[in-house]
Amino acid sequence: MSAALLQPEFKDDGAPVSVLIDFDGTISAEDVPDVLLARLVEDQDEVLRMDKLYHDYHIGSRALMAWDMEALPRDPEILLAEVDSVELDETVLDLVAGAEAVGAAVEVVSDGLGFHVERMLARLGLDRLPVATNRAQLGLGGAGVSHPYGHPACLVCGTCKRERIRIHRAAGRAVVFVGDGPSDRYAAHHADVIHAKGKLAAWCEVENVPFEPWDRLADVAEWLDLALLDGRLPAEVDAFEEWAARTRPDEPTFICGPEVWGEGRTVAAHGDRRSKPQS
Repeated sequence: MSAALLQPEFKDDGAPVSVLIDFDGTISAEDVPDVLLARLVEDQDEVLRMDKLYHDYHIGSRALMAWDMEALPRDPEILLAEVDSVELDETVLDLVAGAEAVGAAVEVVSDGLGFHVERMLARLGLDRLPVATNRAQLGLGGAGVSHPYGHPACLVCGTCKRERIRIHRAAGRAVVFVGDGPSDRYAAHHADVIHAKGKLAAWCEVENVPFEPWDRLADVAEWLDLALLDGRLPAEVDAFEEWAARTRPDEPTFICGPEVWGEGRTVAAHGDRRSKPQS
């Protein structure tokens, strides 16, 4: 796995577009930590209780991941055997090939346990893709989990997907985000284009946030081709400023992080609040 650079580097030519893709439930057909917990942890009532605490905003993903790794077997062979049984959306190959053909960047962003991502991408020959995710060292339980892509002032999520979006945007890129889960809304809020299904699509509908529906990642690949042709995305660097002027709001807002929750928070606030950047 190629660990994503904290400050990505981009080609000087080609489409100034970045495609950021969630992993669990997006590239993988199922959420891998959920699969492992369902198959390998005897106390399913406790698994459900912890999951509910997370979804009801009583714990953040950092705390949940530490618990997950404590609850799962320490034996790497047991864990990796289950990882190998989880299917992938192989049409991600279409999306990556289409993006790279026009000079667009692709990055995998995941707030999962992390250790499975390289192994699963390697099945498709995609372990060269830059990946921003957590690191869980097998055999160490919760103590082995670290968050190299975490936010320095917000401790709710392990990987701060919203900051990955903002970093790409700040580099003069149109950002397309592809996801499916409830926490993906934090990234989607800052993306220029959202491709959503599942709980992310449900959030977009409730919040009246425009999104592109998708079923397989080949759908996103087809959309990308058309969007570069019809101007929904800038096809060349020289077209970026005009595109940004007509598609982006004057000033960004936030629905998560220290801008709305304060610094050092470990638990997300209930509901979404929108705030302009603090001066």
